[in-house]
Amino acid sequence: MKKDIWDAISRQYSQKNNYAQAYEIRKESREMSQGGLSLVAYYSNLSHLWQQLNAYRTHNPSIPTELITFQKDIEKEIVYDFLAGLNPDYDQVRVQVHGRDPFPTLEEAYNLIQHEERRHTSMMPFVQPDHSALVTVSRPPSTTSGLKLDPTDKNPVVCDYFGKLRHTRTTCWTLHGCPSRGRGGHSTSSRSQAHMIETLASSHHPMTI
Repeated sequence: MKKDIWDAISRQYSQKNNYAQAYEIRKESREMSQGGLSLVAYYSNLSHLWQQLNAYRTHNPSIPTELITFQKDIEKEIVYDFLAGLNPDYDQVRVQVHGRDPFPTLEEAYNLIQHEERRHTSMMPFVQPDHSALVTVSRPPSTTSGLKLDPTDKNPVVCDYFGKLRHTRTTCWTLHGCPSRGRGGHSTSSRSQAHMIETLASSHHPMTI
């Protein structure tokens, strides 16, 4: 007699415990969202909860037609949970899944969402790597770096403006222009050139009294 009582109490508490666990699993599956998870990880987590919840189901119709209807209703609830937890990026395809007739199975719904994910990924613009950090800024070479100096000339004269040999800035034709020539090919501007050289020289040395 006592054993029967304790067995009844044990079954009652065990049944209540099963109800509580089933409720927590059902609540967790409905509140789960994709968030930062990939589509595969999100689907895998939900599948684990659905398998646990299925172990607590007590109603299993014996009539084949009723069993098929029961299984379809359960799968439809699972599809609802799956679609409800997806990120907003899938809003458009989610509406398409809801509008399908007949209502898609879980596998069909997952394939549709996965197809949308691949399409969205393929449309993302390709970002070229930034090579600006690899570019080094170098100083421009000197204008005299490419000159071939005569090794016999110990003190070569180089124009620091035009970068050529055998003349200086003060006598550079590129800077001051080519002097005019008189009869016999002799320059008629010797005095003006001398005056120019003297003026340039005096500009670099202050006058003293």
